[in-house]
Amino acid sequence: MTLAGFGEFVTERFPFAWPAVRQAAEETRPAAPLSAATLDAWRAPLGAALARRLAALSPPDLGDTTPGVPACERFRLAVAEVVAACDGFLHRASIRASLTPDERREILRGMILTRATDNRLKTFFTSGEVRFGDAPFQGKGFRSLGQEAICAAVIRLRRGARYRSAEGWQGDVIAPIIRDLGAALAMRPSPETVRMVLSAQMGKAGPPMEGKDLHLGDFGFGIFPASAPLATGAMTLAGMALAFARAGSGRVAVSFIGEGGSSLGEWHEAINLCAARRLPAVFCVENNQTALSTPVAEQTAARVFADKAAGYGIPGITIDGTDGDEIAAAFAWAAERARAGAGPALIELVSMRMCGHAHHDDMLYLGKDAPGAWEYPAVAPGGYADREAYAFWASRDPIERYAARLQHEGLIGAGDLEGFRRDAETLVEREARAVIDAPWPEPASAGQGVFANDIPRRRVEVLEPSWRDAAARVDAALPEIEAAAAVDPHGSTFLDGVMLGIRDALRADERVFVFGEDVGGAYGNAFLLLRPLLAEFGDRILNSTLAEGAVLGACVGAALAGDRPIGEMQFNDFVATGFNQLVNNAAKIRYRWGGSVPMVVRMPWGGLRHAGPYHSQNTEPWFYRTPGLKIVVPSTPADARGLMASAVADPDPVLYYEHIALYREPRIKQRLPDTPPPPVPIGKAALRRRGDDLALIAYGAYVHAALRVAARLAADGIETSVLDLRSLVPLDRAAVFAVARHCSRVLIVHEDARTGGIGESIAALIQEEAFESLDAPIRILGALDTPVPYSPPLEAFYLPAEAEIERAARLLHEY
Repeated sequence: MTLAGFGEFVTERFPFAWPAVRQAAEETRPAAPLSAATLDAWRAPLGAALARRLAALSPPDLGDTTPGVPACERFRLAVAEVVAACDGFLHRASIRASLTPDERREILRGMILTRATDNRLKTFFTSGEVRFGDAPFQGKGFRSLGQEAICAAVIRLRRGARYRSAEGWQGDVIAPIIRDLGAALAMRPSPETVRMVLSAQMGKAGPPMEGKDLHLGDFGFGIFPASAPLATGAMTLAGMALAFARAGSGRVAVSFIGEGGSSLGEWHEAINLCAARRLPAVFCVENNQTALSTPVAEQTAARVFADKAAGYGIPGITIDGTDGDEIAAAFAWAAERARAGAGPALIELVSMRMCGHAHHDDMLYLGKDAPGAWEYPAVAPGGYADREAYAFWASRDPIERYAARLQHEGLIGAGDLEGFRRDAETLVEREARAVIDAPWPEPASAGQGVFANDIPRRRVEVLEPSWRDAAARVDAALPEIEAAAAVDPHGSTFLDGVMLGIRDALRADERVFVFGEDVGGAYGNAFLLLRPLLAEFGDRILNSTLAEGAVLGACVGAALAGDRPIGEMQFNDFVATGFNQLVNNAAKIRYRWGGSVPMVVRMPWGGLRHAGPYHSQNTEPWFYRTPGLKIVVPSTPADARGLMASAVADPDPVLYYEHIALYREPRIKQRLPDTPPPPVPIGKAALRRRGDDLALIAYGAYVHAALRVAARLAADGIETSVLDLRSLVPLDRAAVFAVARHCSRVLIVHEDARTGGIGESIAALIQEEAFESLDAPIRILGALDTPVPYSPPLEAFYLPAEAEIERAARLLHEY
């Protein structure tokens, strides 16, 4: 390291501080040559001298810079920021000086293996050597050309086989995106990783995705599989960092994203959450000049992406994304401070993508298709690449420059680079031939792996005579009425039932914690539901930032890290802003790569309260058709408690809908035991009333409306069965078909809008599979196809009233 290098860093981050920094550096610079040890020893005296010089510049006699913050305090914080940044520079310089010859040769080999693998991915795309039937299958893939130095980011992370154990991966975790092949290969530098990368693009049987997705990852070695929604990994890694912090494990989560992806709201939510809670995370923005085709100036007005770190109260640095030594030192520094409890840092790597966004995009980016090669292709007329920038970065090939540096320092010989290339090509070609020869996935596996221990999904032709004959022989007897605690005006409310279910889970398992907006501190949730638990579990009922995506993504990550989080949406309506984390992350992880996501999301929901269009919606149909999410809807205090136990114990994500109108409804109170009762199984409906003439099927608050209607019908001799679905996913089809076949007349009631509601789906199932048993059309009553109105008379008109339910039931009975 030279003083000029120090000056460049300070001028980049704090240009007006350079004179004071230069003077302090000259005053304290060690006499001994700069080595890892002397650089470390220099940090303290430089910091003290710099603090003195800067403090002397403090402006006198100024008022508050912002209300309640005196100018002297603001200046003190600014001085501390400059001193910390300079200390960080010396720390990184010390780490860089400490890199061993073996580590630096590994970095070079990692870059070479990355480009060799990229080249073979491109060859797969263009050669047609893999065929499905009579047609070539190219696969869909992405390359890292120009960004291979990213492999150095993990050189000092906890990685490799020594961090694997019977309990799972115990090392650090990274969340790569499509340009981070080098980082993934370096986390597990083995032929198996190369084969997984090649196999993923070509959709062959085998890990990591078994043909179900094309992205890279190997969670068993700390590589969180990438996904197309780019900020998914950042949000998940924030949750893993939360779990690491709770466990005090010293582990670190490292998130990568491109400069375009940093525009996503989820990325902001992730870095803001980690900064606010000082979680052990590192965030990297890879600024490669182009987000598919959109230039940087159309993504941000920021001068450099590292400037954004100030908005989160964390350090940010901008470095050369083609320099392996600089990258290795920066990430080792960031990981060290994160392990020490100092929170995250933001590292911007500046480089350029020297190929198209994906294989097919080369001809647009470069103006022509380009085969995989060790040299950069030239830009032809018509390419959309910035020619001036491309020429600049073409002279900074990370492999050529780093190899020349190592050769100059005597760490490799004159012919070693070519030898390393041949070795990499031989390894990659051997794995490529294995992928070509590998079988395609078994077609039926497309229907497997949605849930743990799931029944394989397949299409059934319900009009096949053999199937129809078997269905006709099914016993049409009603299930037994489920034993339940009697209604007791002195019993527990529905709200109590939810609270007790959470208390049971917190007492039974240290891995359980609650995470949501306004749940902790002295508050205890918007409905005060959690307040009775704060004294006993205040350290495990945690306030999130005000960001639903952060709540949900953090729960996904914490669950993957081994915790059992209970996330809370303050109102289920607000889940819309975190939709991606449920439908594209939590729901797909088991299916894509076999990960278990044991998380619960509490969803206070429903109308009947005059709360308007943003606090009353029914969001359960949004997720009903999303494979991979379970949905439970308790309607009694006892079920609220028992279903919470099952939801927390489930190995898959469970959406737990708790109807707000039932929270303090006195008519449904039940006496609950002091000790935890047996769990209520997920996927099992409850028959609440028996009758032969008509079946009423409902869930949530409308179970009680159905029971009241059934009581009035009974006064006129119409005996009605009332089925409480209780679980929407998985649906208890056997119970639904049993009441339909037994009663022959079915009325489905829910407070959601009729169109696209769950009632329509259930009606379709019944008419397909129990048509012969029906004596009348299936009736569905739901709300109007409008948003939920606020004013009491409007909401009363919007929702199906008990009088309407009763009239529909009588007409159906008479049909």
